[in-house]
Amino acid sequence: MTDTYELDGITPSRIERPDSVDALSATLKQINDGAQSAVLWGGGTRMHVGNFVSKYDVAVDMTGLDQIVDYRPSDLVVVAEAGMTVSALQAELGKNNQRLPFDVQSPDSATIGGSLASNNVGPLRNAYGGIRDMVIGMSVVQADGTMTKSGGSVVKNVAGYDMARLHIGALGTLGAISTVAFKIGPIPQTMRTVAAWFDSVEAAAVAGMRITNGSFMPEAVIVVAGARAVTHAKELATQNSGSASENAVVLVIALAAGPATVERQVQDTTSTLGAAMADGFVVLDGADQGTSWKLAGQPGGTPSLAIRSTQKPTSALELVSTLSKSSISGDIHLVGQVGFGTVEAYWNGETSAIPGIIESARSAAHNVGGALMIERCPPELKSDLDVFGDLGAPLEIMRRMKQQYDPKGTLSPGRFAGRI
Repeated sequence: MTDTYELDGITPSRIERPDSVDALSATLKQINDGAQSAVLWGGGTRMHVGNFVSKYDVAVDMTGLDQIVDYRPSDLVVVAEAGMTVSALQAELGKNNQRLPFDVQSPDSATIGGSLASNNVGPLRNAYGGIRDMVIGMSVVQADGTMTKSGGSVVKNVAGYDMARLHIGALGTLGAISTVAFKIGPIPQTMRTVAAWFDSVEAAAVAGMRITNGSFMPEAVIVVAGARAVTHAKELATQNSGSASENAVVLVIALAAGPATVERQVQDTTSTLGAAMADGFVVLDGADQGTSWKLAGQPGGTPSLAIRSTQKPTSALELVSTLSKSSISGDIHLVGQVGFGTVEAYWNGETSAIPGIIESARSAAHNVGGALMIERCPPELKSDLDVFGDLGAPLEIMRRMKQQYDPKGTLSPGRFAGRI
């Protein structure tokens, strides 16, 4: 996060830092009554996501709401304020050997509310679903200061429409998430990572799908292509007296369960990799696992362009293959989430080339039946496009929702799909 709270080149006239839900309610009511606009800030790790903000008067820093409201380890439920960081929540849960099975790239900075508002995803979605699947209740402060609540703080709730889902991925345009109730689980007794390298995306994809559709569910499975994948494959190969090609693609598999179960999973996984003609593989333990999983995130520094596409798993791997063979492959880092069909691509290069890359990527995603979202691009380009793409008929429903929940356009105007 920057001290100026700059967003898309715009700096707000003032900053508000509420430290309670009541203070947040009073702050938003004042902004709304004054016909101003507000942008909600968490840790700032995903503020680049969304369309160009059309009006931005006040930055509302949510990090003062950083407490656990209720925690019942025996019920596997925790209720936390939205400004709490993911790592702080995990640290508290870890004291009881529990966790929220949700992984983000910058857990020390990323907040609970920001991760929900931007619909952040990580490799653990393969086994546990997305962050929205762990939410059992949510409190939200609307633009006029009204406090609302949906769901509850027990795993079994009454049937009905899940209003909390409206705010997940809405970028704070419908209300400010204030507290969230999650279902949680135990930390696995044993965790291992198997990292393998292949000479093509197609070969890695075959192995990844066999493992995903095999006799057990891995915690996570990703296919990684690009220069970082080649470098990592060569490092692993050298450490194990092997070799990796100049086009190496890395397959990373997370295994977690009891010791005996993980041992069987490792044997099944390595057997599958051998049958799939992997160029090589290693079984990693302890802290050594972290190096391979760093490939799941964006490269160091700030990429010029970041996109995310979602489609069927087999189509996702086809998209990874297509992008890896394109003329921009030397500058791109590709991550395909094998189990649930998400592809993330990061590119570094000249701004002038980005429009062409976007057009090519959108065409490739469309050809495999996917939807593509631009998560990061230069502000001067963002001002001329809708980063969500053409959503069709659902967009009119989204407009009606915005009108109902925020009729004055107080919260992050323009940032959501269709510049809502």
